[in-house]
Amino acid sequence: MTGDTCRVVVQLFESETIVGRGRRKVTYLVRVNDAWVAASVHPGAVIERLSAAPGTVWEHRVELLLPVGSRLCRVESTPLAEPARDALAYLTDERRSPRRATRRRELVVDRRGDLVDAPARR
Repeated sequence: MTGDTCRVVVQLFESETIVGRGRRKVTYLVRVNDAWVAASVHPGAVIERLSAAPGTVWEHRVELLLPVGSRLCRVESTPLAEPARDALAYLTDERRSPRRATRRRELVVDRRGDLVDAPARR
């Protein structure tokens, strides 16, 4: 390599699947300067729609060419269990969609193009 930043191909799999109480969605964000950008709209992203298996709403592969050390964030959103409530409370509740739990996991691209847990920030 000549002084250039080493770049590697990274493959990300994003999807939406049917789970109890709703849908589970997995997406990725890529750190660009001081902002997070959706992997699917990242410049140079190559997106391939995959065949949806039973219970899958959609799934696609996002291929990116990123510098080693790039930061990504895996975002997983799942429906939360509803608390027990009486029939009247259920009928009068104005929420149209279930409450959701969102988990974020920061990752870093290694030299092989694999995603590994990001080191803790100080």
